[in-house]
Amino acid sequence: MRHRAAIFVLDDNDNVLLFHRRKPGEEYYSVPGGGVEPGETPEQAAVRELKEETGLDVTLGDKIGEVEADANYQYFYVSRTWSGTPALGGEELEKQSPTNVYDLVWIPIKKLSEIDLRGKQKEMLLDYLKK
Repeated sequence: MRHRAAIFVLDDNDNVLLFHRRKPGEEYYSVPGGGVEPGETPEQAAVRELKEETGLDVTLGDKIGEVEADANYQYFYVSRTWSGTPALGGEELEKQSPTNVYDLVWIPIKKLSEIDLRGKQKEMLLDYLKK
């Protein structure tokens, strides 16, 4: 089973940083994150992956959920404390092409219901924000 960790980065204007993914016949959004490496905790992986993919340094906030799906076990966190300017990096930058697009975008939380954010991620974030 593959373990993955991801972080919802929230700004002071009620926006969340997501990947806007576009491939032939597909358009959706996803949360920055990636695989947990041997000897690494999910928390460490989440922070490392976010830095690699977005260039942001974060202070990890709450764990808001865990999900098992498609032979993956996923850990989700939030961060309201970060520094830097979001810029695509890591494998996503290497894979970027006209037919495989990764755009980092700030989505207003009030617009989450209008986008295709895969799996239970949207509900997880909205439930957390209601608390």
